[in-house]
Parts: sequence; structure tokens; C-alpha cells
Amino acid sequence: MQQVVTQQAVDAAADAIVAAGGKPTFRLIQQRVGGSFTTLKPMLADWEARREAGRESAVEVPDALLARGADLVRTIYAEVAQQARVESEAVRKDAEARVGTMKDELSEATEEIARLEAQDAVRAEELAVLREASRALELKVGRLEERAEHATRMEAELRDARAALAKAEQQVIDLQGQLAKAGDVQRQLASLEERLAAAGVAPKGG
Repeated sequence: MQQVVTQQAVDAAADAIVAAGGKPTFRLIQQRVGGSFTTLKPMLADWEARREAGRESAVEVPDALLARGADLVRTIYAEVAQQARVESEAVRKDAEARVGTMKDELSEATEEIARLEAQDAVRAEELAVLREASRALELKVGRLEERAEHATRMEAELRDARAALAKAEQQVIDLQGQLAKAGDVQRQLASLEERLAAAGVAPKGG
């Protein structure tokens, strides 16, 4: 059964990666807690938002400082400007880091999509092969059925031919018997004519 990924598990994994000096990414979090891109992405974004909120702090200028002289104001302004530049640089670096992280996540997401699309392509190819094999089997079955029908017809024709041959053989036997009987009659008739001739009696119609 697949393990359910929680926000607490993602927070702990991200904190551990930061503590080790790394940057929490989808791939690193996934290696620790599992889960899919669609599950981990919002949880990692929530962790980043809470971490950023903890960094931010409002800077207020006391009213007493505003009442001081121009020199003090210029000094404070210079310090504030310097601090602003420092903070601006920090914000810029943080933004660049975030952009880099987002690019990494985008790359990981693109790789994940490509992997899923590749799986779909492989499955589609396997399905096409199976369909082609199925069509080939259907053709073979059709040819075998045609052969079976042809064999059945041939067997029926062979039985008819054998029956006709047996009938013809019987007719030949019957004719041979009739011819044998006719020969006996001819011999008897010849013998009778010989006896009549010996007795001096001419056969009628002779």
C-alpha cells in the first residue's frame, strides 16, 4: 500500500535538507518521503511561504530620530539607504535563488511529464503490437476454418465417390452374372439344335 505523504513529513524533510546546506527540491523531497509531483508541489510551496514569512520583519524609524537635526537625518538616511541596498541585494539574491529553484522544479516536472509520456508511448506501441498479433491470429483462424470446410467437402465428395464406385462394381458383377447366364443359354440352344439336326428335325425359322 502506498504511504500517505503529510505536510509535517514534507516540512521535516525540507528542514533537514536546509540544515544540511542544501536546497529543498521536488526530487530531494520525493527521495525522502515519496509521493508524486502533484502531491508534493503544494506542500513544498506552503513550507517555503511559511519560511519566508518568518524571515520578514518590519523596520520602523522612531519618531525621535526624525526630530533631530539635518545632519543626523542625513546620517540616518545614509544608513537606511545602505541598509536598503543591502536588503535589496538580499532580496535580489533570494529572488534569483527562487528563480533557480523554480527552474529546477520546472525541469523536474518536465522530466516527469516526459517520463509519463514515454510510458504512454511504450504502452501504445505494445497495444499496437498486440492488436497486430490479434489480427494475424484472426487471419490464421479464418484460413484454418476455410481449410476445415474444404476438408469436410472433400470428405463428403470422397464418400459419394466411394458409394458410386461400389455401386458401379456391383453393376459390373451383375452384368458379369447376366453374361454368364446368357452364355449358358447359348450353349443349351446350340446343344438342342445339334440334337434336332441329328434327329432329322429342322429348327423352325431356319
